[in-house]
Amino acid sequence: MHPARNFVALALLAAPALAQGFSYPNFISTSGLVLNGNALATGGVLRVTPAAASQRGSVWYSQPLAVAGGFTLDMTFQFTSQASSGADGLAILFQNDPRGTAALGSATAGSCIGYADNPAQPAGVGIVNSLALEIDTYDAGSPFFDGTGADFSWHTNGTGQNDARESYSIGWATPAVDFTNGLVHSVRIVYVPGSLSVSYDGAPLFTTPYSFASGGTWIGGASVGGLNLIGGSSLYVGVTSATGGAWEHNDVLSWSFTPTPTAPTTYCTPGTSTNGCLATISASANPNLALSTPCTISVTNVEGQKSGVLFYGLEALIQPWSSTSTSFLCVKLPTQRTLSQFSGGSVSVCNGSFTLDWNAFQATTPGALGQPWIAGRRAQVQAWYRDPPASKSTNLSNALTLTYLP
Repeated sequence: MHPARNFVALALLAAPALAQGFSYPNFISTSGLVLNGNALATGGVLRVTPAAASQRGSVWYSQPLAVAGGFTLDMTFQFTSQASSGADGLAILFQNDPRGTAALGSATAGSCIGYADNPAQPAGVGIVNSLALEIDTYDAGSPFFDGTGADFSWHTNGTGQNDARESYSIGWATPAVDFTNGLVHSVRIVYVPGSLSVSYDGAPLFTTPYSFASGGTWIGGASVGGLNLIGGSSLYVGVTSATGGAWEHNDVLSWSFTPTPTAPTTYCTPGTSTNGCLATISASANPNLALSTPCTISVTNVEGQKSGVLFYGLEALIQPWSSTSTSFLCVKLPTQRTLSQFSGGSVSVCNGSFTLDWNAFQATTPGALGQPWIAGRRAQVQAWYRDPPASKSTNLSNALTLTYLP
């Protein structure tokens, strides 16, 4: 079959899978989400609470998601139409409350941000068995004692009702750029068992020791337990919000969740060379920020006695190499070339290979694409090699996804 004619089918079969994850580049469709309270989708935006007094809302992905082994969550958000300085922000939630996707916190205080109980008027509706990252836009004073009124703060009460009072925080930080300025901002959460790392607008902000299994430590020094996970591995993932006597549009513009792969993953399909070789790429492990875990990339089944190069980018792509080629370009521009190599092996035999020490290349190539790497960022890697009788005189391997760990 002609490769170009089967491009769509191949792309569907070979694209990187988001197993047990989701990706919403916008909210033109909210399929797969459950909206509660005042939450709504409008103009492609997820408005968790609108700019009006005494609103509350929650939005949950409809299925539990695997969290125990690690994950990356990305979100862009915006606060607009502030009244009385604006309030109260958003909270990103991980929970196993008996109410499941109907869970919603107290209606008696905006500072509960849609997930917590109100200590001044306890109503027994705080989301239990949960962990929340507040993106707090309002300093409520007593009894909440927020950090600054424009901060990120992790809150948990173990398997009990979550609480928005700062004494229930296990870690917080105030970014240098105020996220209440009406502009679009981004947050990334990377969980590796034992730590939660938060990045803001693409730069690392703070890391908090925590495990879903064993819990963490409140800022006052006392220990707090972990959560009871669904099936020992999963939780509902969502976002909540509330307003009180001050308000704003508390909006989410995009949102994705990806479990951390335990090993590098491959996608796309290799081209068939003149002598029937299928160059296949693999890696020994995902890299980490300290470059302390060996990460060796290998390309096998390459045509013998051919020159080639490994290259990488930050986004995947599946595009025919040419209308008559069996190869696919699987890495989106811009790309970074590594050093040229020679495959060795024998002429006309599929016993050539390429090898790249990923850590050594990154350490010796300051300013290379992707640097400085942050936890959760991915590199898409592919090999290119000479094959004069083939279309464009070249062929390509399949592709590899590396995910940076803390």
